[in-house]
Amino acid sequence: MLILAHPEPGEECLVRTGPAREAIVSWNTLALEGALDVRVNAHDGRTSAWLPYVAFSANRRASLDGRDTFVRFETDVLRSDVDFGSLGLRSQGPLDALYVSTPDYGAPSPIVALPALELDVAPFSQYEPAYPLERNWCAPAALAMLLAYRSFPVDVPIVAREVFDTLYGGTGNWTFCAAFAATLGFRAAVLHLRDLAHAHAFLADDIPLALSIAWKAGELAGAPLPNSDGHLVVLRGIDENGAALVNDPAQPTVRTVYARGAFERAWLGHGGVAFAIAPATLGESLVRIANA
Repeated sequence: MLILAHPEPGEECLVRTGPAREAIVSWNTLALEGALDVRVNAHDGRTSAWLPYVAFSANRRASLDGRDTFVRFETDVLRSDVDFGSLGLRSQGPLDALYVSTPDYGAPSPIVALPALELDVAPFSQYEPAYPLERNWCAPAALAMLLAYRSFPVDVPIVAREVFDTLYGGTGNWTFCAAFAATLGFRAAVLHLRDLAHAHAFLADDIPLALSIAWKAGELAGAPLPNSDGHLVVLRGIDENGAALVNDPAQPTVRTVYARGAFERAWLGHGGVAFAIAPATLGESLVRIANA
């Protein structure tokens, strides 16, 4: 489920999520400074304290890892030990949009054939010759590809600087990628999707996706690394055999193809998380397709 909200600065905005134990909150704003707090209303009647979530300024972004007895932030993901049904959200600055995503705990969809399609997403590598010690820029590279697709090219090192999370100590915070895209005038959200058929619906609406995947040795044929606990790639299409057409920034040529079953398992086993950006006029398309 993806919910779009428009909280007023300093006032609590209540978002009803349905039963969940996980949520990701993405914010969109042109403001250079602000902060977000979240509190959780559990089904057992408990309400958490206000949990510090993020703080940002023109020079610094930081996840804050707020926590209470039954709920906690783990960088960009809110996790609860019990079911919750709503979240209170409080912003210390103006927001253009705020998205709350929770996983779909329903039964898996049957595997269906997907029409072949391919979006022309430019390939960007996460390995920059001028920065030989930076080996983990997969998220900035993925976001740079999505921005270039929208005719807004930004060099990968610049993206890396803008999405760096000073508390986490890296560039892999999904919500900071969405936040940076929003500062450029886009609508951007982190999403929980059900499967590749669900992702295909975004592609069919001209929205490529950055997907977070993970795999162990032998699980993803053709992968650029023996294993990974988390890696960002761009899904740009599906071929006539149903395989995933991917821009993998760790691959030498970036453009690659992964077998559907193995790729889907690597993605869904890591939470089925994606992030998407769209022109501001199409921001509600993200909600429509995510909830279809």
